[in-house]
Amino acid sequence: MSAPVPAARTTRARLFRSWESWVVLGLSLFLTGMAWWLLTDQVERLADARFRARARDLTSDIVTRLDSYEQMLRGGAALVDAAGGQVSRSEWRTYVAGLHVEDRYPGIQGIGYAKRVNAADLEMHEAAVRGEGFHGYRVTPDGPRPEYFPIIYLEPFASRNLRAFGYDMHSEPTRRAAMARARANGTSAATGKLRLVQETERDIQAGFNIYVPVYDQRRSLATPANRHEALLGFVYSPFRMNDLMRTILTEGAFDDLELQVFDGTEMSDGALMFANTSPHEPKFQDTRGIDVFGRTWTVRIASAPSFEAAMGSATPHAVLVAGAIITLLLAAIIDSVLRERHRMDELRRSHDALAKARTEAEEANAAKSRFLAAASHDLRQPLQTLGIYLHLIAEQTESAPQRKLVDAARDGFEATQRLLNSLMDIASLETGLIRPQMTEVELPAFLARISDDIRLEAAEKGLELRVTSCDLRITTDSAMLERIVRNLLHNAVKYTRNGVIRLTCRKVRGGVVLKVQDTGPGIPRDRLHLIFEDFYQIGNPERDRRKGLGLGLATVARLTRLLGYRVRVLSRPGRGAIFLVEIPDVFPAPTTGVQPSPASSARSASNTAVT
Repeated sequence: MSAPVPAARTTRARLFRSWESWVVLGLSLFLTGMAWWLLTDQVERLADARFRARARDLTSDIVTRLDSYEQMLRGGAALVDAAGGQVSRSEWRTYVAGLHVEDRYPGIQGIGYAKRVNAADLEMHEAAVRGEGFHGYRVTPDGPRPEYFPIIYLEPFASRNLRAFGYDMHSEPTRRAAMARARANGTSAATGKLRLVQETERDIQAGFNIYVPVYDQRRSLATPANRHEALLGFVYSPFRMNDLMRTILTEGAFDDLELQVFDGTEMSDGALMFANTSPHEPKFQDTRGIDVFGRTWTVRIASAPSFEAAMGSATPHAVLVAGAIITLLLAAIIDSVLRERHRMDELRRSHDALAKARTEAEEANAAKSRFLAAASHDLRQPLQTLGIYLHLIAEQTESAPQRKLVDAARDGFEATQRLLNSLMDIASLETGLIRPQMTEVELPAFLARISDDIRLEAAEKGLELRVTSCDLRITTDSAMLERIVRNLLHNAVKYTRNGVIRLTCRKVRGGVVLKVQDTGPGIPRDRLHLIFEDFYQIGNPERDRRKGLGLGLATVARLTRLLGYRVRVLSRPGRGAIFLVEIPDVFPAPTTGVQPSPASSARSASNTAVT
């Protein structure tokens, strides 16, 4: 035969007993998963919509910023027109200074004017500018060309901008293409990606220019050919892409977005004008095209880690975790209910067997008690005879060795007699042969009589017995109560080596409390529930009969139960023990057992003891 499977292993092997529990578990997990998926999808949709709106705002800010720069350039063109095409350097400086470019138009490198100079007038133009005090001025780069567009004004006229003074922008193909488009259409035009003349060897950035044509307003501008002939020059601004875009991102609070700007429609490294990216893989991306004064920019916007962290929500995960926990609890509760139902069925089936076993046990216990009472009674007469013989032998014995043997035999006889008397008392209590005989007792005289007998025994050990009585009268079985008090006092004297033993009584609500307190070694917390057991003794593992039989407190327990009293123990190791006998005013129905105080009460004995 195979060995039976332990109950613990069977419980672990079968997590849920019924199929209903598994159905609830599966359905609840499915619903939890659906809720998590729907919430996650909703969070993703909201985050995507937020990102799209942020991307639109960023694109709009770029367009708005470039439009504001164009309006500024058109103001410069209007200034040149108002001066008949002959605006002076001081007038240009005054105009640009009034714009407060560095404060109101961050990201712009400057505002300049490039004048149209025919090849025949080049030497005269250079001489005129040198006459203004710029003795080293010349048009660059060198080389014959049909016409020149040198930069003659560029404010602020300092730092990097000095490198562009006299530069013919028409000589470079990218700039020339934008200038031709602006001249032919009479509109603003932006160049493609280029390197500005202002760049040095440090912090090199991609750049671009915006041109606004200036015409001789006295001439016809109806056709591209007319505008070509009437052109006086260009008001323009150079831009460094990093300076421009970082300003837009910072001022627009777009730090949570990553941006790439490409010149044209091809997103390649060669066309990249600006990049503000990180190595992480973005969760949201959007690509948009921007028309920048006749030039297309491709803008790719992606979410930065800070955006994704801000848009993330712990709600789906919380729902998932909470749903899983609730699901497990619900399944466990249902399974527990079903298990409890099964257990109740088993209990109902075994109820008759348990009742029968209990009846048999009670009958066996009663038979045991009757047998013990009868046996103890039958043994008493032979023991009395044996005691008489031992007494006679002792009187006739003269030699010391024989007297020692007789004394040893007498000690054994007396121990046997005490044991027999105790067994007879217990048997009488168990079989119900003794019934309480209730009479009125004067407590002062009652306690004085008992204490006088015990005081001599205590004095032999050097102990002091203090009695605090109370002027009360109670209804009780005098003999039983005396037996209880004497056993408690004898127990205190036996275990106390030095100090004081106190016997006190006090009126409390609902009755009277008798207290026996000693200064002995105390009772360990883990043994408080054992001291009322038959034959149990602390500190007597060798079962030395000279230290008692261990039936004193067992007798106290039976007597208090028979009287319907309550006995409690308060003790702390090394601080002594307190036994409290609670006597109610009204004689109650007998209780079923002794109720020792819990270990926690022993820790607070000094606070709860009756004083």
